[in-house]
Amino acid sequence: MSRSRKFLWIIIISALLAGSFSVPITRAIADTASEISERTAQIQELQRQIDQYQQQINSYHGQAQTLQGEISNLTAQINQINLELRSLALSISNTNLQINDTQAKIAEAERKIGKGQESLGQYLRIIYQNDQESLTSILIKNDTLSDFFNELNSVKTIQDELKVAINNLTEFKTDLEQKKQDLEDRKTELARQQTLTTIEKRSADQIKAKKDRLLKDTRGQESRYQELVKKNQRDIEAIRAQISYLLQYGISAEEAVKYGQLAAIGAGIRPAFLLAELEQESALGANVGKCYIVNMTSGATRRVTNGQIYTKGIHPTRDLPLFLSITAELSKDPFQTPISCGQGWGGAMGAAQFIPSTWMGYRDEVSRITGRRPANPWNMEDAFVAAASKLARDGASSQTRAGEIAASKRYYCGSANSTSSACVNYANSVQRLAAEIEKNL
Repeated sequence: MSRSRKFLWIIIISALLAGSFSVPITRAIADTASEISERTAQIQELQRQIDQYQQQINSYHGQAQTLQGEISNLTAQINQINLELRSLALSISNTNLQINDTQAKIAEAERKIGKGQESLGQYLRIIYQNDQESLTSILIKNDTLSDFFNELNSVKTIQDELKVAINNLTEFKTDLEQKKQDLEDRKTELARQQTLTTIEKRSADQIKAKKDRLLKDTRGQESRYQELVKKNQRDIEAIRAQISYLLQYGISAEEAVKYGQLAAIGAGIRPAFLLAELEQESALGANVGKCYIVNMTSGATRRVTNGQIYTKGIHPTRDLPLFLSITAELSKDPFQTPISCGQGWGGAMGAAQFIPSTWMGYRDEVSRITGRRPANPWNMEDAFVAAASKLARDGASSQTRAGEIAASKRYYCGSANSTSSACVNYANSVQRLAAEIEKNL
């Protein structure tokens, strides 16, 4: 057998052996998929139970206000949130599994790239060695013309195999980059789920405290409850407690109510829904944290409180140039203007938490309504108007639960049709808060 053919067979055998190592990884991936599927089924069952509690809560809204009805309503809300927390815990477990699965796939892709590079090196060495021989020397060393042509054919086969190896290597690298992006997306989703869990727990604690306080203040007497109902009409203190995160932007409860009502009425949506949506976004923003840009090229940011660096601070091509333009127009220092931090790409601005590329789609509309040019995402009135306009476009102008749920989903996860537990629970929590705020407006 000629030297070229020997090399060719060595490469083919090594490639076959390398392929056998992917079996355990494939099996592990299949096991992970089965586990994720099982937990997804549990999440769907929990969502069915959550929907049943929502039907109970909806039925209380159409009834006359009574102490027993309010206690039952609060109990249903607490039970609903507890189910949502269980659903979020399962979603977090699924996301962790998906992260581990993606990391295994990245390791597999890197292994394939390593093997591909080895094969490529072998092919290149063989071709280099063949290039050192002239056709005359190859003819002389072969006993027959048949052997001569066989060796020439082997050289061509190796060249063809080289092209295949290069194509495979290119595909492996493309696949690796996609898996790395998938990993970043999973990590971003995990951070959002963990933040939402914190907010949901706070909401559950508030509703439990309200229920306990109601039982204490009324001592189980209907007459005392009816007195409380009258007293709490347009209770600014109650509203202040319900939008505590929003007030961290330096706005008073009275101003929040004023801006919320003006912006919502102008956009054709419910004021209570707008305030609830902005409170939820402010809570997310507070938990994610504030960052300053530290690199004008990469978009890396630094957390204000502890100095933590985020390499994926603000998207360098989609949002960073727009952010620099927005801050320049407003005479703001881009290095001292706060934006949201984030596990994935951050960069959300102001109370409405718009990233720069989203803000640009509403800026002119905000200026037309408020008369402020240029519009300012850090200005509370502009933020309220922008959020109201987006929510109205996304379905909240119907002023129905279904329309508002769709708008909240679009605001939080980008899709009105999302069935992810985090997205559904976020929308439900906005509805709960809106119902509480509505009582005091």
